[in-house]
Amino acid sequence: MKFKLLALTIASSVTLLLSGCGSDDAAPAFQMPPQSVDYVVMDTQTITFSQHLPARAVASAIADVRPQVTGIIKARLFEEGSVVKAGQALYQIDDTIYQANLTSAKAELVRSQANLRSLKAEVSRYTQLLKDKAASQQQYDQANANYQAMVAEIDVRKAAIHKAQVDIAYTKVKAPISGQISKSNITVGALVTAAQSQMLTTITQLDPIYFDMVQSNTELRNINRRLASGELNRVEQTAQLSFGKNDTYSQLGQLKFNEVRTNVSTDTVTLRAQFNNPKHELLPGMFAQVDLTQATRDNSILVPQSAVSFDKQGQANVFVLLKDNTVGIKQITVGRSFGQDWLALTGLESGDKVITTGLQKIGPGMTVVPVAPQANKAIEG
Repeated sequence: MKFKLLALTIASSVTLLLSGCGSDDAAPAFQMPPQSVDYVVMDTQTITFSQHLPARAVASAIADVRPQVTGIIKARLFEEGSVVKAGQALYQIDDTIYQANLTSAKAELVRSQANLRSLKAEVSRYTQLLKDKAASQQQYDQANANYQAMVAEIDVRKAAIHKAQVDIAYTKVKAPISGQISKSNITVGALVTAAQSQMLTTITQLDPIYFDMVQSNTELRNINRRLASGELNRVEQTAQLSFGKNDTYSQLGQLKFNEVRTNVSTDTVTLRAQFNNPKHELLPGMFAQVDLTQATRDNSILVPQSAVSFDKQGQANVFVLLKDNTVGIKQITVGRSFGQDWLALTGLESGDKVITTGLQKIGPGMTVVPVAPQANKAIEG
């Protein structure tokens, strides 16, 4: 009897459960609310193409000072480490011998000039005798040859005087360029010789100063090709020098030239920028970073890198917000990066609303809730 009662109870329970599952009052399925998204309104702008390149400082001129005559150093006429001007006297070499040579050369000139006057008179006498047939043609020719030889000797004597004067001038060793002079490698009383290998001192010109940098040959050719096609605009190529965060040089530099040869080992080209350096803050050998402005591009669109996704084929895509707050997708072509943005070469137009957040939770055709647009600032790259 007990078993019959238990079976009846279970059967009743199953019947009630089945009848409840078939009821029309079942709870509706849960639906996710529309995804909230941020977006950026695309706009055209002019962007600057620049390269961030490592650079090393190079003096604009270096002159090793050497003597051009032989003699004993009598005096040093500069202060080591000071700034000297071109033509300023640096050393005085004993000029006693060279003064004596000048005096001797002048005396030889006077003697030769006296001989010349005598020979000139002799030529005049033989000219008259030849007319009177009192002298032979040979005698006249010999007198005239002696006179011409003395004319040439006069020129030699004058050249000797000039050389002696030059030697005396060279006994005062002068600065060939303006710049900062280094220590003296020779002391007073030392013997120096003409064109010796040991330099007396060195002068380094620091204003202006150069910074040499290298750029990839591929990047340089790409810039030049796009300039030639008209896509990019030519500008004055300026250079901003920096030594780290918040440490930039106060004056802009100018690009002087590109090297005409490529480094075969690195496939790079050397570029040189010139900077004014009136306070000598920049010294040869210093390392720095140079932001080199090379061109500008009009009507450009920058899209945030975080909004761009790439498929398996490498094609770039962005989600865009359509008028009815649904999601669309556009394929784009991207160029180089500018800060946190890509340059969109094709696929986007001014006014397009590119979605920047919630990209993993949306897809084409979905309805979304747009939030206030973000600002898309122009930057340089």
